Amino acid sequence: MIEGLLQIGNALPFEEGSLTNFIKEIEPKRKNKQLNVLKLNFDLEKKQVTFDTKEEIDNETAYKYNFIGSGSPRAAQWYTSSTTINYFISETIYNLSQLDLGEDLNNKVKKVLDEFFFKLDKGLDTKYTYLLDIKKYGISDKSIEDIYNESRDSDNIGKKILDLMSKEIQNYLKENYSSSLREFGLFILQINGETISTNPTYIEKVLESKQPKDKNKGNTENKGICSACQSIKNLTSDFSKTKIKLFTTNLNIFASYFSQKNYYKNMQFCESCLMKLLAGENYTMNNLNTKLSTFDVYIIPQFISGEPLNEGELDEISNKIIKSFNTVKSYESIRELKSHIADDIDEKDEESYFLLNFLFYKRSQASTKVQALVKDVDPSIFDRINESLHNANYAIINLLGYNWKQYITFNTPYFMNPIRLSSGDPTQFRDVLQTYDHILTGKRLNKRHVIKNIVDCVNIIRLEKPSYNIDIKKRIEFFVVQANGYIRFLEEMGCIKEGSGLDIDKLMIKDDMKDFITEMGYNEEQTALFLLGTLIGEIGNAQYDPNSESKNKPILNKINWNGVDKSKLIRLTKDVFAKLNQEKIRHYNEVTFGEMKRLLDKNLDTWSMNKDENLFYILSGYSYATVKPILKGAKKNEK
Repeated sequence: MIEGLLQIGNALPFEEGSLTNFIKEIEPKRKNKQLNVLKLNFDLEKKQVTFDTKEEIDNETAYKYNFIGSGSPRAAQWYTSSTTINYFISETIYNLSQLDLGEDLNNKVKKVLDEFFFKLDKGLDTKYTYLLDIKKYGISDKSIEDIYNESRDSDNIGKKILDLMSKEIQNYLKENYSSSLREFGLFILQINGETISTNPTYIEKVLESKQPKDKNKGNTENKGICSACQSIKNLTSDFSKTKIKLFTTNLNIFASYFSQKNYYKNMQFCESCLMKLLAGENYTMNNLNTKLSTFDVYIIPQFISGEPLNEGELDEISNKIIKSFNTVKSYESIRELKSHIADDIDEKDEESYFLLNFLFYKRSQASTKVQALVKDVDPSIFDRINESLHNANYAIINLLGYNWKQYITFNTPYFMNPIRLSSGDPTQFRDVLQTYDHILTGKRLNKRHVIKNIVDCVNIIRLEKPSYNIDIKKRIEFFVVQANGYIRFLEEMGCIKEGSGLDIDKLMIKDDMKDFITEMGYNEEQTALFLLGTLIGEIGNAQYDPNSESKNKPILNKINWNGVDKSKLIRLTKDVFAKLNQEKIRHYNEVTFGEMKRLLDKNLDTWSMNKDENLFYILSGYSYATVKPILKGAKKNEK
């Protein structure tokens, strides 16, 4: 993983005195709306604060203004291109005044601090001590003292002050520029119309800030070697500048006992390799970042042979990787590119071969927290996933017709594993990430556990439980049929052992049910439960009254939704027989009931499935018997 990041960094050009390899790219649009640059200018001659809002963001904007993101959340913020204006109206100018930026810029910054900022002596943190005097320069009718008084009862006074100041600036922009802070994707700090972030001395200071703090130049005694290139010069074990936290160096864990003082015996880099690592990280965040359902993912290639020689080759490979990955998340792309989805990266050049690392992460302020790492994945997996998804979808469409639209994609596993959400973010994601891990690496999943999670999802829909990743408005019947397609996909991928099936010719049931049983590879036990479920579906169809407000199907109350063990299965069979008589449809379904009962009795003494599996296959039959006539009705309406 680290080797892959170093390989990326090594392919990037190094320009003396340039921030190019640290630039964080900016999306020009947000929700399809063009974003602009807001330039906050301090005019020392006219003693004015002015705003320039006209420039639109494009793909070169981040490089033009040297946007490198923000520093550590706990560190003093002094970068002069930012995605928020809050730093500029509070701490940035003061923090710049504490740096040596050359005589000319030092003087300008000092004058701006003295002229435009109000010193709030209230014992707050330094970042809230110097605040832009918004009343003095006509931005607001409120003084800093007024805003402080409004904030003093807040739990976090400093944050409240900045929120109120931002609100006043928002009102000023709306009144004078017909703009909103949400319309700006980048904020730039200027003095006398000159952009600070392009100043050579400022750039030099930023580059200096990227250097480790514990360099030991010239001192090689007992310091070991670089973990990447075996150099013995300018070594450091300070990885605080890295954004992707792949390991810890600040906790009292087992590794720390190798040295009482630091971690240098475990992991250390020379200055050159550390800069390559940081450049590789930055490139990955810009170019190899994508999403899978709600998860953020970095896809990092690791070259086994034939590393990219330059940035152009690296860009080409990165584009192909992301394009191939994104394809398997869309059914339309799966259908259109059914074959040769990953041709560009699967056809291994004689001189180049690489594996992929999938890093699932969650953003945590200025850094990333790793949720899961799937290592050493062959790029050909995209082709296999695509083919398996196509086969699973085609199987269901072939059985139910083209009105079936509940397609299986690579996002589907997320919706087949219940995850409780907190503020819209996954908080229990172990099962789903483990599922993705097994799909990408070809490892086996526990089928019983897969079915248990599906049954849990069914109950979330049935009980309309909020705060889960499951669409509670979705009909259970459609969800369960889709779940059968999902299991078929896992079988195609080799993550679940395919069913042995049974001799379908001996079954005296309708041909369409035979086709479903054959396609899903049901064995005798699963077929018995499926047929029982279809009978429940037929009873439900007879009980269903479209003119009734409740639209209930009383037969469903006979199902134990917490699972159907063997004793409950026997009782349910008797209830179904009684209901077939009651609804006067037994003569239509007598053969199906007889076949179900024959298979059930044959296997009952040696029954191998648990209560969740029993419930799932019963619901599969019920769902099939319910969904098929619905889709036929939709087809008639289309005609």
